[in-house]
Amino acid sequence: MKDSTPQRIHLSDYTPPAYLVDEVHLTFVLDPTSTRVKSRIAFRPNPDAPGTFALHGEHLDLISASIDGEPVDPAFTEDGLTLSVPEAPFIWEAEVEISPETNKALEGLYLSNGMYCTQCEAQGFRRITYYPDRPDVMATFTVRIESDLPVLLSNGNLTGRGDGWSEWHDPWPKPAYLFALVAGDLLDVHDTFTTASGREVQLAVWVRKGDEHKCGWALNSLKKSMAWDEEVYGREYDLDIFNIVAVDDFNMGAMENKGLNIFNASAVLASPDTSTDADFERIEAIVAHEYFHNWTGNRITCRDWFQLCLKEGLTVFRDQQFTSDMRSAPVKRIEDAILLRSRQFREDAGPLAHPVRPESFVEINNFYTVTVYEKGAELIGMLKRLVGDDAYYRALDLYFDRHDGDAATIEDWIKVFEDTIDGDLSQFMLWYSQAGTPRLTVTETFEDGTHEIILEQTIPNTPGQTNKHPHHIPLAFALFDPTTGAQLGEEVLADLTEARTVLRHEGLERKPVLSLNRGFAAPIILDTTSLADNRLFALANETDSFNRWEAARSLTRDGLISLATGEGGPDDPYFDALAGLVQDDTLDPAYRALILGQPSQDDIAQAIFEAGGTPDPLLIYRATEALRLRVAQRLQDILPALYAKMQVHGVYSPEASDTGKRALANRLLGLLSRLDGGTAAQIQFDRADNMTNQIAALHALLSIDRGQTALAAFEAQWRDDRLVMNKWFSAQTGTAAPEAAVATARTLTEREDFDWTNPNRFRAVMGGLIANSAGFHAEDGAGYTFLADWLLKVDAKNPQLAARMSAAFETWKRYDADRQDLIKTQLDRILAKDSLSRDLTEMISRIRNA
Repeated sequence: MKDSTPQRIHLSDYTPPAYLVDEVHLTFVLDPTSTRVKSRIAFRPNPDAPGTFALHGEHLDLISASIDGEPVDPAFTEDGLTLSVPEAPFIWEAEVEISPETNKALEGLYLSNGMYCTQCEAQGFRRITYYPDRPDVMATFTVRIESDLPVLLSNGNLTGRGDGWSEWHDPWPKPAYLFALVAGDLLDVHDTFTTASGREVQLAVWVRKGDEHKCGWALNSLKKSMAWDEEVYGREYDLDIFNIVAVDDFNMGAMENKGLNIFNASAVLASPDTSTDADFERIEAIVAHEYFHNWTGNRITCRDWFQLCLKEGLTVFRDQQFTSDMRSAPVKRIEDAILLRSRQFREDAGPLAHPVRPESFVEINNFYTVTVYEKGAELIGMLKRLVGDDAYYRALDLYFDRHDGDAATIEDWIKVFEDTIDGDLSQFMLWYSQAGTPRLTVTETFEDGTHEIILEQTIPNTPGQTNKHPHHIPLAFALFDPTTGAQLGEEVLADLTEARTVLRHEGLERKPVLSLNRGFAAPIILDTTSLADNRLFALANETDSFNRWEAARSLTRDGLISLATGEGGPDDPYFDALAGLVQDDTLDPAYRALILGQPSQDDIAQAIFEAGGTPDPLLIYRATEALRLRVAQRLQDILPALYAKMQVHGVYSPEASDTGKRALANRLLGLLSRLDGGTAAQIQFDRADNMTNQIAALHALLSIDRGQTALAAFEAQWRDDRLVMNKWFSAQTGTAAPEAAVATARTLTEREDFDWTNPNRFRAVMGGLIANSAGFHAEDGAGYTFLADWLLKVDAKNPQLAARMSAAFETWKRYDADRQDLIKTQLDRILAKDSLSRDLTEMISRIRNA
């Protein structure tokens, strides 16, 4: 039966481990259904936290156990075992049996198409052997693997290898969640990297036969990441080997296990004919992210899972810096803001809202969220702005020196900044403990040459939190002359620490135009009418690339809302400004592509809801289609020539200059298709020599209901490539007409090649449907029933996957009463299911009961 009241774990209840671990020796005798794991672990009592000896363990068959060589008979508990032990250091030995083949949760040790692999974060190691599976227990690991498979990998450095075995030693103490093992019939593509101190590190990407040609980009990205981390943060790699393995079945994008990073195949394999420009950039960023974890996550880990943002927020910020340096910093900043606003702001505004450092959880896997990762990264960026670049890097040096080898906390992190600047950042700590997106109401006055900006900060109530205190907000702004368009002086960074702040500027001839939150300096919502009135001015004169894009985005959003609510939509000045920007060759083509982009249908629904309205998904869909057609019609005289101008000829390159041109060309192609009936798109599809152009053409054709021939051709060409076919599945559910979306998804799930146990394939179909807002929110509720059916099925095998997809229901309260009733019916049906996982129970309960 389902546990109706699963245990809630609270940050305030943290206690140090009663027993510490010095060394771990593991031996694996691999077998699909009866793998034997022998453990030899050196424990010692923690004098600072005496307590009961208890080990975590799940889905384990205990064969034998002993302490100092003497057999013991432990008592089993709900999550492991406990027994009496000596009051001095001792050796625990155990042998357990596990079944990787039947482990479809993809946690612990499991089989993926004949390859053994592990995923131990957050609490997967307890599925491998009995152990104190918590991040503040750190030890060195020595591992022996026995199998007839040709490749046997684990963490650290290779210390021995023979016929049917290999041994590995990781000299750096680590928590169990960083343990990794891979065994399979694999090939490696290898290279070397020489560190700043002159050590040569062996690099390898391990893949299945046939994928060797798709490894070069990941290897190159790894070398760039290693060099960048040395140059920017002074961090050098610390082992002799760095291995990456591509795995078909993986719940996450990748995992930073010490010296043996395990990657979802979609996040490492790349070639021009099978991967888009976005895939190349994503792989470059993920490789960097996992490598950067070597210091921000591995050498310094988190004390407990409430501190998850300590390693993830910081490492996301570091990979954002890296991508900004490798590509276009303005474009990267805009892309990060789009993600934050579309997903994290929505999370903050709904039933799943939680602080960057949560106060409690039932299932930690449910807190690998955009709030922890992306908002966590924004907090690092704000800190850097507040203290300045020089102090930021001095604080990081102090952090590495002070906490190397530690399991640290957010308090430790903030303390190094306070010590560096000799200041008090206690108010900034509220960003970690208060959920919700701050709103900044802005009003202006101008009299006798004095300009006043009145800023009033509020933070909305969220589940479990009310009456919040003001945040410490770094607000970047500038003033512009309304006549000349010139910027008046330098950009200013204001520290907002009160609920109400007034900024004054005297001696001005006329009321200036205000440019606020430049560079998206803080993750806040600005509430002001004066800024809306100056958007066309900003398009022509703004010197901050983010705010210039913001003006275009805001005009587009308001135009869509106007169309969706029965008003007229954008007027001529908007289209004229758009035409001018898209033809401006001084602007990066990738930036112009972003200018031409529309907010998602979900973004528009959220905006209507926040303004006090009730969004109609079908009307929003029609508005987005209508605006695309209007833009195409208004730009029709320039579209063909500009599309031709942006074509990239010669050998494909995923570097920024070419990807920007393709991004703009394919945005223009989507508009052209609405004028020429898909002629240009069909030509591009037929002639495409890279996946970026091929899939863009397919989407363009599908968007005007002319894609069936191209779909068949695409399938015939790529049916044997699992990753490419995921694009084919997603394209159909994502672009289907609203009335056909659920039927399209259902048909796809009935195909033989729809492997719902593979997270990538499941996400391709369901993610596409959920993103198709008008289709998912069909009036008859078919989308809700369809998703609920699949969540229940998947939950029985892979609770993590089911729980994460269930977030599609988090916005249910913004819709009309009929849709709310339909969704509530499905939420209640899920909660009534026997044997529901903790993961899905927590998510659906939070959504339903908010």
